[in-house]
Amino acid sequence: MTVTSDAPAVSPEVPDEPSGSGASDSTSARPGRGDEPSGSGASDSTSARPGRGDKPVTHWTTAEILGALQSGDLSDWQAIVHALKRDPFGRTARQVEEVVSADELYGISTALQEVLIRARDDLAEAERREAANEINLLFEASGLREAEFASRIGVSGSELSAYLAGSTIPSVAMLVRMRRVARRFGRTRPRG
Repeated sequence: MTVTSDAPAVSPEVPDEPSGSGASDSTSARPGRGDEPSGSGASDSTSARPGRGDKPVTHWTTAEILGALQSGDLSDWQAIVHALKRDPFGRTARQVEEVVSADELYGISTALQEVLIRARDDLAEAERREAANEINLLFEASGLREAEFASRIGVSGSELSAYLAGSTIPSVAMLVRMRRVARRFGRTRPRG
């Protein structure tokens, strides 16, 4: 499904930068709140962008994304890149994919495609680490030895080792099975 709507996206307010990073905080000026711009000059995907209807980049239309890529300045491109890194499968990412596939933007097109690929790869790696961490927690909570846990979930010891290391990601059904085994044996095994 291709996102071509020019209606603004509705998204929860999530901080773009870790606290203490020097970026403006989430109370900076936002259209429609009656606030005055803070004048901090910080540029992120949720700060107001002059020339784009004073909307955050995540609310730009596809035409505004195209305009920024064709004739925008470095701060426009940085705001777009920040939005891509923050949500590599989000609305802005889909709009950028649509724009770069339909228009000859030369260097910026290639650069944005590389940013998107890298952001998606980074997200996939973070998800693999998170899955491995959860599997390790379930294994530890079960109180079983590795061979017994593997047997109880119906996999070989080498498959379980791959899950624990994060080199292989189990199916959702397998994660459910691991949770059941961890709950069942975690309650019946004495700790200590």
